[in-house]
Amino acid sequence: MEEKKSALDRLAKKLNSRNGQKENLNIRRSSLGGARERTGPMWEKPTPSKKKRKRFNFSELLFVGSVVFFLIAGVFASFLFFSGNNTVSTRNVTIALDGPTSIRAGETIPLQIIITNKNSVPMELVDLVVEFPEGTRSETDISIRLPRIRESLGTINPAESVNRTIRAVVFGQASTDVSIGVSVEYRVTSSNAIFVSESEYTLPISQSPASITVESLQEIVSGQETAITVTVSSNIPDTLNDILLVAEYPPGFSFNSANPSPVTGSNTWRLGDIEQGGERTVTIQGTFSGEDNDERVVHFTAGSESEKTKDEISAPLATSDVAFKLAKPFISLVLSLDGEIATEKTVTRGEQIRGDIRWVNNLPTRAQDVEIEIKLDGVILDRNTVVAQTGFWRSFDNTLIWSRETDSSLIDVAPGASGLYSFTLSTLPKQEGVFKNPEITLTATVRARRVTEDRVPEIIESSTTSRLLVATDLALKSTLQYISGPQPPKADSETIYRVSWTVTNSANAVANASVAAALPSYVRFTPESAASNISYNNIGGVVTWDIGDLTAGESRTTTFQVGVTPSLSQVGQLPTVVSDQRVYGFDRFTRSQIERALSSLTTQSAAPTSKEGIVVP
Repeated sequence: MEEKKSALDRLAKKLNSRNGQKENLNIRRSSLGGARERTGPMWEKPTPSKKKRKRFNFSELLFVGSVVFFLIAGVFASFLFFSGNNTVSTRNVTIALDGPTSIRAGETIPLQIIITNKNSVPMELVDLVVEFPEGTRSETDISIRLPRIRESLGTINPAESVNRTIRAVVFGQASTDVSIGVSVEYRVTSSNAIFVSESEYTLPISQSPASITVESLQEIVSGQETAITVTVSSNIPDTLNDILLVAEYPPGFSFNSANPSPVTGSNTWRLGDIEQGGERTVTIQGTFSGEDNDERVVHFTAGSESEKTKDEISAPLATSDVAFKLAKPFISLVLSLDGEIATEKTVTRGEQIRGDIRWVNNLPTRAQDVEIEIKLDGVILDRNTVVAQTGFWRSFDNTLIWSRETDSSLIDVAPGASGLYSFTLSTLPKQEGVFKNPEITLTATVRARRVTEDRVPEIIESSTTSRLLVATDLALKSTLQYISGPQPPKADSETIYRVSWTVTNSANAVANASVAAALPSYVRFTPESAASNISYNNIGGVVTWDIGDLTAGESRTTTFQVGVTPSLSQVGQLPTVVSDQRVYGFDRFTRSQIERALSSLTTQSAAPTSKEGIVVP
């Protein structure tokens, strides 16, 4: 049976036939019949499909709307604020000030103040506040200080203006500016806030109400006493009230005396009231020390005394600076006490002091017959203790002398030559009496002859001064008295004692005096037995007695009780009851702090015999 051939086989046979004859391959051909579709002359571009638009939800619309609203509101608010058209603004309140362009100190200043309300609402409870510079006085009474004025103006309606004129007497230094502050405080309806508008008026002072003139040598010799005369004058038609003069001294200046005497320290004088055209004069005696060609400046200030702080100037009315040029002395002197070169030294009663005086010939020529003397002045000086080494103590006028009679080298002294002499002295001991504000003044002077260029002999001289200030004898006495409990003291049992303190002040006034002591841990302080000015601190066990001020010769006494409970470890011993007892104070005369210590109190201090103070088991 002949295999059925596939269409491909039949086609391949036909194509490979040599005679090209067709074989009956029974090939069925499908016809391409049917309706023929027409095509366009070219391909058409496909039309893209439209994307559906996304819609915003409600939250997004609300957010965008809020942002737009706030932006519009911010722009509108900024416009109102910066344009000044808002309903209430301090910028809409104007303060116009009109017054003189300049005044003389002490004259009355009329200041016109015009307040205008440019707000759209009324200003209620309006207060006008004027702040004056320090030292301003009332026009009606110049003795009355006028720091400020506050005046109620009531209500100022929109577009309304209020006019006020303020008068005051203004003081100040010449060629300086003073400022007057003006402010308006007000409220508006339906608001508790206080609005404040401010302004300032500044004007120069052409002339001072007071003037200071100083008379003195412009060139002074270092170490020599010089006089400075200061005059304060009034330049105004009214009286200057409560005038103070204050001096500021430079380093190296030593105050000796003044007429009249200063009211505070060595640099403050109360001149009182100065009438029209009047003047007050103060003469100061002092010594400048320094190198050759050094310049020293003293500053003086005159003004009204402060009501709050006595002896201080509240409003300076005049100032003056005076310059002094120092010249090297022909023969210089340096006085030292216990090795210290100082114009003042504080010592205690009965203490021995060593002094040294050094001199140098600063002349370009020789000096002949040099003589050095030290004058000692003070009732507390123990004249029997003064010794002048290589010199002479002339006791009848309390003078130490070194001259050609005691040292032949002083007959003729070459240029630049120098020398050193020593001495000792003491103050009277405590048992020699009581003295108020005791001191010893040492005035050293050197004299010599020199021959000038025209062969004329001349006496040259220079001097220096120091003071020995004797501190007060602030003494503390302490006693212990048995009150109750075991006697002699017994271990683990409490014995009550009374402590008595007595403080005695001898010579100078003392400020802020106090006594302090320590109590051991086995000692109990009883506050009910102590005065109100006695305190106890549990930390450290410190008892403090606050005394306060003590006058010269005054004494104070106080007592308090303590309970002592010895331990078994203290059997056979004398326990301490009060230790580290000290008295403190500030010596107003010597301007120095004082401290004195006292030995401890033990149980023996309250026992009649030594055995009764020993702890028993």
